[in-house]
Amino acid sequence: MNLIKPGTNIDFVGKRKIAGIVSFTMVVASLLLFFIKGPNWGIDFTGGTEITIDFADGHPVEIAGVRKVLEGLGVSGDAVQGIGDPEEQMFVIRIQDPTFGTEGLKDGIEQALVARFGPDWIQESFFDVQVGARLSLRYGGDPVPLTTIQQAVAGIDGASVVESPDDNTVYIRVPGIGQSVGETVLKAFAADGETVEQVGQVVSAETIGPRVGGDLRRQGFIAVMATLGLVLLYVAFRFEIAFAPGAVLALFHDVVIVIGIFTLTRQEFNLSMIGALLTIIGYSLNDTIVIYDRIRENMSRYRRRDTTQLINTSINETLNRTVATSLTTGVAMVAFLFLGGPVIETFAMAILLGVFFGTYSTVYVASPMIVLTEDLKPYLARVFAPLASGGEPAKVEGDTAGTSEDGALSASQRRRLERKERRVSPSEPTT
Repeated sequence: MNLIKPGTNIDFVGKRKIAGIVSFTMVVASLLLFFIKGPNWGIDFTGGTEITIDFADGHPVEIAGVRKVLEGLGVSGDAVQGIGDPEEQMFVIRIQDPTFGTEGLKDGIEQALVARFGPDWIQESFFDVQVGARLSLRYGGDPVPLTTIQQAVAGIDGASVVESPDDNTVYIRVPGIGQSVGETVLKAFAADGETVEQVGQVVSAETIGPRVGGDLRRQGFIAVMATLGLVLLYVAFRFEIAFAPGAVLALFHDVVIVIGIFTLTRQEFNLSMIGALLTIIGYSLNDTIVIYDRIRENMSRYRRRDTTQLINTSINETLNRTVATSLTTGVAMVAFLFLGGPVIETFAMAILLGVFFGTYSTVYVASPMIVLTEDLKPYLARVFAPLASGGEPAKVEGDTAGTSEDGALSASQRRRLERKERRVSPSEPTT
């Protein structure tokens, strides 16, 4: 199937200046949005609690009712979101404050311990929000067996005492904050005589500390930057160094613009987004490598053809494949976006944007950059050449002219061609 008419010859490289201005504007705007406005970080990166509640079929619940209950608990109504079909009555609650609800648990545990060991027994206690609902407690006097402390807090459902490596210190684990909040929401919709189990269930309750979230954010950034660095090395070794800057610049272009759009629209930035960014890099790189292969092949086949014309020819020859791949991938992502539900929505939206900008950057960023790097080669050679005896940079033969006598080849291309011809010519007889 030919989506593009055979023989199409679009001057893509000729529009590189306009495309460069558009791309530069979008990248700068995205960076300004990211550093000034800041992304809408999810609890994966900020820390907090995510609770999923599933109401039973016999209890029709509107999201407005759930929001009203949460506001009564001191949680913003924006923290709740419906997932799946409305008939399923499933809701996810995201609380980004990792200390939410810990004060009541802390007070209850301390009161139980004071009643058992006296008012001066507790010297220090605090919730370690980095690891969830765990109370670190240091007491005075002689060491107390863990079983004795466990008996003292037995009245708190689910509380368990864990040994600490420090002297006169114990850890007291309590039921997760998310579980208690979820059960509170379910109880609010229970009729007289109904149990929580009859109203619904807390499907999951996950807590992430802010330190863990910060580590995930840092590791995600390192993963993206390391990928770009490895791509630079890969392209430089597989092709040549002139090809590498364009490939990396195109990938950086795609990632930054997608992040900028997510920042502008206030879409949640979570771990799925990091996975999507790495997938975008892989997709865009694959598209770029296909065109780079054709450019390299044509460079060997048409040695005396102008570089700009050669790149245009290569892009047009692979245009049918590029459009077909982008369309099929885009259709699949649209299906995931509208039918996959909120769980995969962030990933599908990021990939859909990445497919569009990845195709654009391959044609208008990565490929035209080869022309720029080829044009810069004579100047770079002159800068790094050894100084002549008079103190002036040594003149590199052919670096003052950008084309050969027929106006076709650049200086760097002529030098490459001369080296190849010397290699294939028979050796001259020695005297």
